[in-house]
Amino acid sequence: MPDLSPLLSAVAACLLTLLCMPAAVQLLSRSGLAQVVRRDGPAAHLAKSGTPTAAGIVFVPVACLAAWALHPRNAVLLACLVVTLGHAALGFADDYLKVVRRRPEGLWARHKLIGQLVLACLLAGVALMARPEAALMLLPFSRSSLVVSPVIFVVVVIVAVLGSTNGTNFTDGADGLLGATGFVALACVGTVAWVRGDPALAALPLAMAGSLLGFLRWNWYPARVFMGDTGSMAVGAAFASVGVLVGVTLYLPLFGLLFVLEVLSVVVQVAWFRRTGRRLLRMAPLHHHLELSGWREGRLVPRLLAFAGACGAVGLLAYWWRA
Repeated sequence: MPDLSPLLSAVAACLLTLLCMPAAVQLLSRSGLAQVVRRDGPAAHLAKSGTPTAAGIVFVPVACLAAWALHPRNAVLLACLVVTLGHAALGFADDYLKVVRRRPEGLWARHKLIGQLVLACLLAGVALMARPEAALMLLPFSRSSLVVSPVIFVVVVIVAVLGSTNGTNFTDGADGLLGATGFVALACVGTVAWVRGDPALAALPLAMAGSLLGFLRWNWYPARVFMGDTGSMAVGAAFASVGVLVGVTLYLPLFGLLFVLEVLSVVVQVAWFRRTGRRLLRMAPLHHHLELSGWREGRLVPRLLAFAGACGAVGLLAYWWRA
C-alpha cells in the first residue's frame, strides 16, 4: 500500500490554513502590515494600498508543521524545512522594513543575497553528504543523468535556489497569481518525489501546495490579503530544495517556467534600459507588462495559470518519458 503521508500533509495544511486565515487577516491589519503599492505600477493596483500583507507567516509555518509532523526524524526533510523557513524569515524582514518601518528598499539587497547564499550552500552540503545521488541530475525526456563534480553541483544548487526564490518573488504581483501557479509547480515536484519513493520529501511541497490552496480563498481576485515576501520566498525555497534533493533540478525550469520568464523579463528590462535608455517592456516583471498591454487582472491570472498548468504537464511528461 502506498505511503499516503504526503496527501495527509496537504489536506491538513489546507484545512489549518483555512481555519487560521480569518484571525490572521485581522491581526495583520491591526499590526500595521499593510501593502504599500508602487506609484509607477499599474494604476489599477493603487486601490490595493492598505491591504494586509505578509500572510506567509501563517501558511508557511502551517505547511512546514504539517510536513514535519508525519516525518519528524527525517534529517533531509529537516534541512528543506530550515531552508524554507530561513527564506520566510528573510522575506518577513523585507516586509517589516518596507511596510512598518517605511524603508522603501526593505532589507538591503546584499544582506538578502548573503542569507540566500548561506541557505543554498547549506542545502548543497546536505545533498552531497546525505543524498550524493542528487548530484546525478535526471535529464528531461531522457533516461540518462547528468553527472557533475561537487563544485559544479554547489553552483547549480545556488542558481536553482536563487532563481526559484527570486522568480516566485517577482511573480507575486497580481491577486492569486503566485498562489495559483505556485500550487501547480509545488504539486508537480511533490508528485515526482512521491513517485520516486520519497514520501518524506514529497510531504513538504504538497503541504505547501495545500496551504496555498487554502490561502487562495482570501487571495483570489479581488484579494483581501497578500502573502508578501514572507510567503513568496518560502514558496520558491520549498520548490527548489525538494527538487534538488530528489534529483530533478533540471526539471525545475519546466515545472516553474513562468517563474523563469518573470526573472528574465526583469533582467532583460534592466539590461536594455542601461544600454539604450529605453524600456523594452511596458513594465517588468512580465505580468505587469501584460496588464499594461490590456490583460485585466481578473483575466490575467487564469490565463497564466493555464500556462503554468501546461508547463507542469510538460514537465511531468518529461519525467514519465524516462520511465
